[in-house]
Amino acid sequence: MPDLSILTKNLNPAQQKAVETLQGPLLILAGAGSGKTRVLTHRMVNLIAQGLASTDEILCVTFTNKAAREMESRIFKLLSDIDIPVRTDMWISTFHSFCVKILRKNLELLDYKPFFTIYDSSDQLSVVKKTMQNLNINDKMFPPKNFLSRISSAKMLGLTPDAIEKNPRGIMDPRSLEVYAAYDAELKKANALDFDDLLLKTHLLFQMYPDILAMYQNKFKYILVDEYQDTNHIQYLLVQMLAKAHRNLAVVGDEDQSIYSWRGADISNILDFEKDFPEATVIKLEENYRSTGNIVSAATAVIKNNTQRKDKTLFTSNEAGSLIRIREERNEYDEARFIAKTVETLLNEGQYVHNDFAVFYRTNAQSRVLEEQLRTLGIPYRIVGGVRFYERMEIKDVLGYLKLSLNPADDLSFKRIVNVPTRGIGKTTIEKLDEFAGQNKLSLTAALPLALDQRLFNAGTTGKLRRFYDLMLDLKSSSQEFKIHDFYHIVLERTGYLVELKKDESPEAQARIENLEELDNAISQFVKERGEEATLQSFLEEMALVSEADKLDDTLNSVTLMTLHISKGLEYPNVFIVGLEENLFPSRSFEENASEDDLEEERRLAYVGMTRARENLWLTYTKIRRVWGQEQMNPPSRFIKEIPRELTEFKSNVEIGGGFLQRHSQRFVNDLGFNHYQRNQFENEVQSFPEDEVRPSTDNFSKGMRVRHPTFGVGSVFSTEGDGDQLKVSVVFSDQTIKKFVVKYARLEKV
Repeated sequence: MPDLSILTKNLNPAQQKAVETLQGPLLILAGAGSGKTRVLTHRMVNLIAQGLASTDEILCVTFTNKAAREMESRIFKLLSDIDIPVRTDMWISTFHSFCVKILRKNLELLDYKPFFTIYDSSDQLSVVKKTMQNLNINDKMFPPKNFLSRISSAKMLGLTPDAIEKNPRGIMDPRSLEVYAAYDAELKKANALDFDDLLLKTHLLFQMYPDILAMYQNKFKYILVDEYQDTNHIQYLLVQMLAKAHRNLAVVGDEDQSIYSWRGADISNILDFEKDFPEATVIKLEENYRSTGNIVSAATAVIKNNTQRKDKTLFTSNEAGSLIRIREERNEYDEARFIAKTVETLLNEGQYVHNDFAVFYRTNAQSRVLEEQLRTLGIPYRIVGGVRFYERMEIKDVLGYLKLSLNPADDLSFKRIVNVPTRGIGKTTIEKLDEFAGQNKLSLTAALPLALDQRLFNAGTTGKLRRFYDLMLDLKSSSQEFKIHDFYHIVLERTGYLVELKKDESPEAQARIENLEELDNAISQFVKERGEEATLQSFLEEMALVSEADKLDDTLNSVTLMTLHISKGLEYPNVFIVGLEENLFPSRSFEENASEDDLEEERRLAYVGMTRARENLWLTYTKIRRVWGQEQMNPPSRFIKEIPRELTEFKSNVEIGGGFLQRHSQRFVNDLGFNHYQRNQFENEVQSFPEDEVRPSTDNFSKGMRVRHPTFGVGSVFSTEGDGDQLKVSVVFSDQTIKKFVVKYARLEKV
């Protein structure tokens, strides 16, 4: 028997109990930074070491490929340390990767062909637009993205078009259902699945073929699910199905970090686990090993204002560390300048490198001014969540060739590359071929030789189409004959794609060539990691499932910029959270129809951002922020107020005269109750509004007048500027937000 003391050494009592509780359902409530990955990996190794399961009899599901790879690496090392050889594959993957494995073997049972294509979000939108066109639905009156969102929501609930039609339950309106059914038929015709289909079709497979479900139920004696608070309904159904035989289901998660309801995550899955499994053991991991005492205390104080949570309290044995720095700036430019200057100062002191800094924001639009200021100071940065590498034009073009070589039914890829590089095959030709294919119920690839034989096109066009068809036959044959890395180079050469780029000496063309080189590197790395499993199909599948977190390159030495949603699962010594203002963060607080659930999710988002910081945390807000071209003045976020005053240090770089704004600003400070309050004289002149100044009435709008706005309700005018068509008024509303309007367009009504 191997020495298993390594599995519990250096674990706290709660962690040790979780590692040693091996039978029956188990709920591990793991607070931020509480070592949940260590617990998961040690528990899995313990199951193997105790002889309860082999490596391929345990299913472990997490939410990013990066997390899955890290867990697999740790488990392999632990098994090596206790001299247990690994003779079978480990089933450690994301939900989607797990489902791809199942479907690769069984999708033909659902009347699909082998070698299916996985459509990304832009592909899906193209199919929806085509579907709407076929159904004569005006895409100006009915935005395609709305239909796509409703389709995705239905699939995450496990509902096919047939299921909705049989039992509508108000889930989808008739027009959306019509689009859903037609969209589904288009994907089937293309032998393609979208991201949600991977889960839905697996669920359907298990429903239709109980023997296949039973096989996997018996295979997986133990199931572990990481980040359980992020599961949606279809994932919940899959887990319940698979765990039914053995009921050895261990889920790990933190309801305080459930931030993805907008993409279907259901917090009730973790909150109601004990209802699903009354015999479950519940273990709380409450000790944080990541952050300083002040950061842990501040984050805990904020999240305790939520009601949808379990009774647990995060604590740490780490030193108290620095106070939470609250910074008030005049506008978003000064906010960005403060952050860039602070980073520069700390870098110059030599204690940190660029990788040690991260800036989080609520919306992607906030990154622009941050980028400008970092560039001004020559500070390298990277944005996580911009244009995805695999969505760049040249990458999608080449991937189109790879996909069509594998799946000739993929009409979307056919249309993308039939005239790339330019072959003189125009839009009218493709429309004619598309109509012919539709009449004959064939894919474009299958319809093309038939159309050529029937002389559907003139001699010149026929020759061009014939050459393209021969090229694709050649590539299809080569895809089966050559290894993926060699085949990639064959595609670049035989299509002439690279030659055309090299003819163009522009910087844009050079950047595209560099991206194709990077794709070459990605394929080489894939082959190195996967060995014999590195096929064209497995590469295309994995590339389709890449997430933002998976693409984060830790070797780049640069400041990281990202939205708060993407920050989950990451950590940095120094974290800035910007834009902490009502109506921006929390973003929904001003909406009359916003529910308490919306606000609680925004608070969980604040909690996630705060707990990414290990040593230093800055929270910044501005007095004025330009939104959609309009200057807005919003109070500081309520989340700042929820932090105990003794944990904060407040500084302001705003100097305002003795009028309304001075009283308005000072009231914020008094209300927030910061224990360190300091104002610095702004270097530049700041517009002031003296208290005794009464501006003349302009077009019957004057200071103090009560007005009503159709969105924001009733408020009072406190300043006006300009006249005529250029008249602007600033209005303070009942929730203390201040917004500036151009009167001509604002639809303000006098009360």
